Amino acid sequence: MTLKIALEDVMLDAEPLGLAEEFTPVAIPFTTIVGTDEEAVPGEIVYFGAEIAMGDVGEVKGRVAASEQAGDAFAVSIEVLELDSRFPDLLAKALRGQTEKGPEGENEPLWGIGLKQRNGAMATLVNCPGGLLTAEQMAKLTELASRGHGLVKLTHAQRIILLLRPEQIESVRDELASVGLRIGVLHTGVRNIRGCCGALCQFSQGLDGLGLSLEIDKALYGRPMKFDVKIAVSDCPRNCMESYCVDIGLVARGDSYAVHVGGVASSAHMKGLKLTDGVKPDEAVAFISRILDWYDVQAMKGERLYKTLDRVGAGERSLPDDGAFSNAAAVFAGFGMEEAVTAHLQSSFHRAAAVARMRADLGITR
Repeated sequence: MTLKIALEDVMLDAEPLGLAEEFTPVAIPFTTIVGTDEEAVPGEIVYFGAEIAMGDVGEVKGRVAASEQAGDAFAVSIEVLELDSRFPDLLAKALRGQTEKGPEGENEPLWGIGLKQRNGAMATLVNCPGGLLTAEQMAKLTELASRGHGLVKLTHAQRIILLLRPEQIESVRDELASVGLRIGVLHTGVRNIRGCCGALCQFSQGLDGLGLSLEIDKALYGRPMKFDVKIAVSDCPRNCMESYCVDIGLVARGDSYAVHVGGVASSAHMKGLKLTDGVKPDEAVAFISRILDWYDVQAMKGERLYKTLDRVGAGERSLPDDGAFSNAAAVFAGFGMEEAVTAHLQSSFHRAAAVARMRADLGITR
């Protein structure tokens, strides 16, 4: 049997390595296969280090499922139990054998580069975490725009669209990378992370949503998903980042964040439902990663999170048969809105049932 080994030359240890100060339990269990020089005993708990895309090394805790000799080494199947809380998503990607840049279209989102516009310009999205740009980056964008159509567009998602000429497309990725910028995600991935002014703002709750948005970007931006995922961080209930209207929104409450899921503000428009509160800033990246794991398992291809919640919730609980929906809709009958109100109430019921299921699946008790 040929086994697909995710990591080679791994050293397994019976004791923690000390790389991770804390571990995050894996929300959706999975198995990885590593290559090692020593045979492992099924059932044993093991610890090992794994290099991730940023060059750091994170720690993994797992249980040996099987060990098979492969030439002079062993291919060991390990049930992954817990991941270094600093890099849970990147570690999961490495352990599943996914690369940061795989073959075109494989394990990657759809990047927003060279999108032909009606006037012939080639639009290219630029990732701007938290809407921040340095003077050096702005100078590079100005240079690119000057050689293009002389314009850039700012979007509501805190990113920039360059309007370029066809001959610029081949080199634009490298030119942006030279000043620490990246191509933006168009579809099927985690998009630009939106962050408010954070601790700079007089209304801040004493947190730093801007800094947190940069941390989330570093860990999760560009993760391939079943469809688009929008994440926003607001440091107070004024909600400048429209965190209630994105797939995963964080809104500060005192010294922690309430987390809302399933919001949307496109052709459909729904306020996200509160999943939990009390999420501390240093817990946020790992917590969001667990939500993404749940969505990745539950969603159908091309399905935004709010649609996944609607579908999953419909399977979890039937609509009540006590006339509550028809009675509520009747109140709006004189305005010609009864059908829209009924549909919205039914969807809200299903999404609420799915959020309850998500809480149970992720072990959320607060």
